[in-house]
Amino acid sequence: MKSKSIFIVAALLSLVILIAGIFFWKREQDRQWRWAKIPMPERLARVPEVWSASTLGKRLLANKKIRDAATFQEAAAQAELKTVPIGGYLLPTEADPLELAKIFARGPSHQKVTFPEGWTVAQMSTRLEKNGFASGAELRALAYPSSQPISPLEGKLFPDTYWLALKATAPQLAARLREKHNDIIAGLPLPFPKAYNDKRMTLNEVVILASLVERETDVPAERPLVAGVLLKRLRDRMRLQCDASVQYALQRAALAKGDETHQIPLRKDYKFASPYNTYLNYGLPPAPICNPGRESLEAAARPKATEYLFYVWSPKLKRHRFAKTFSEHRHNIELAKLEAGTP
Repeated sequence: MKSKSIFIVAALLSLVILIAGIFFWKREQDRQWRWAKIPMPERLARVPEVWSASTLGKRLLANKKIRDAATFQEAAAQAELKTVPIGGYLLPTEADPLELAKIFARGPSHQKVTFPEGWTVAQMSTRLEKNGFASGAELRALAYPSSQPISPLEGKLFPDTYWLALKATAPQLAARLREKHNDIIAGLPLPFPKAYNDKRMTLNEVVILASLVERETDVPAERPLVAGVLLKRLRDRMRLQCDASVQYALQRAALAKGDETHQIPLRKDYKFASPYNTYLNYGLPPAPICNPGRESLEAAARPKATEYLFYVWSPKLKRHRFAKTFSEHRHNIELAKLEAGTP
């Protein structure tokens, strides 16, 4: 009887040990699963505001970058991660919670940057510098080489919102924006309009025209019409007389003298000698005067047919008044002066 009791006790003890072993084995398996590397569904993690490590863990879990928020908190503590600055964080193709915590603890690798439509490369480079990009000044030098009067980049960098690598070189940044520009112009409607001697405009001429349209009007609905007016002036062998081209000529002159602030007073120096000055020279400027957006590029590629030759801004209407004759144009100018309260 005694031996039977010992057998039962031994059997129960073995069962307990077995159950405990299975429990600890499963717990270890679960721990390894929670700490194991997993594929990253997206390589760039975007942080729009300063987050706590706890908030980051919840976001990572929701985006299937970790398997357990509590495990990430342990990893964050090991990596001394408490808060996460705004920015973009480039992730490896796969990572475990500790690797992720260390990446976020190092700070952002990318920054979100917006370039408004109609900005010059000089303005873009200034914004890059203000956003912590060391290559901002390098991009300006790349865009305006002292040995070339025509910028190799102006008009070719598409204005948009980007997540850019903080350590990217100027050529890499330019390539990123130029790639988007090429994508847009590849979708422009064909054939391009005719301008000189019944010949169709080249792609470069369309981009130059688009840059003028971009700077001449902020009203999207007007862009095809403004493009049509400028195109008609080209066909009629009239000077384009775009104020924006004069302003650009002044900016380029300031850059050539080393003025990189770009805070040049807006004035109408119509006699300023420059190939970009469309008050002095016939035809289009030799190159774009800014980086036009999609709507201006499409307007230049497909301008609205018109008999108008002139336009002037109306402070009252918040758009331009268009005219077919110079006398009508003079009348519109007088109206604009009355609306603005100027003599």
